Amino acid sequence: MTEIPADIMTKMERFCAYQERCENDVRRKLTSFHLSESQEDEIIRLLTDGRFINEERYVESFVRSKVKAAWGRQKIVAGLRAKGIGNALIQRFCTEIPEDDYRSQLLGAAEKWRRTHPDEPQNSPKLVRHLLSKGYAIHEIIPMLDFS
Repeated sequence: MTEIPADIMTKMERFCAYQERCENDVRRKLTSFHLSESQEDEIIRLLTDGRFINEERYVESFVRSKVKAAWGRQKIVAGLRAKGIGNALIQRFCTEIPEDDYRSQLLGAAEKWRRTHPDEPQNSPKLVRHLLSKGYAIHEIIPMLDFS
């Protein structure tokens, strides 16, 4: 067992208690303390055992907050992959997104764009690009466009 400075452990517990963190976030923060790899691993283990780090809880919180921020599934998945989250966990929580909430966020994002771009046609390619950049898939966008 590796010696862990108590003040660093306390700081990391506070860091994790403040908001949900994934292991990747904690490892990135630990680099600022210039610890050995074995010390970092021990801190991660202790934080996980103490339930300060829980990947499932983190993914659930991340997905929920990003859906509320009108992110599409593709952008959510990319964000989770960037955090080093495994595909099984990503797929499990992305399939649990309520379709009604997801669709209303998509429609809300489109309506907000239309309000800020009143001179653009309703089915503008710029709107499609905007929604694609927010992470919505083309097969989700096309049905909501008005081609009449």
